[in-house]
Amino acid sequence: MTTAIPPTPTSTPTPTSTNPVGAYVPEIISLAKRGLFWAVFYGLFARGSQGGCVTATDAAATCYTATLEPSPVVWLAMAIVFIISLSRASRATEAAVVTRVLRRAATGMWALPLLAAVIGLVAFFAADPAAWVHTTPPPNVSVEITTQ
Repeated sequence: MTTAIPPTPTSTPTPTSTNPVGAYVPEIISLAKRGLFWAVFYGLFARGSQGGCVTATDAAATCYTATLEPSPVVWLAMAIVFIISLSRASRATEAAVVTRVLRRAATGMWALPLLAAVIGLVAFFAADPAAWVHTTPPPNVSVEITTQ
């Protein structure tokens, strides 16, 4: 007498109608990896330095060295986007909603640091050097002033 073993299902699990997030764990991990990549990218490339001397009407020249550092606000915003997207995806009851939330979060995870880096670098290199010497620089710009 032989007994038949029922075949095991080989298909991927389908999301349930009550909580479809379980089937999207690989996409969520991919979102986290992409977010980490863009956070590191922002940290590496949102830096700049510039220096020079501003001559006043008198004989002494004021020299400066300005350094642009990445803003921690961008990393905080990326973390907030990630947390909010996971929260919204976990409350979703339809697979289409989970897909849309994760797609929007993925777009925000690359657009936010890229735009912040471009805007920061353009504003840094387009700014008037005299503004850094005579006023308070932005929070992510440090200025060292020397007088000759």
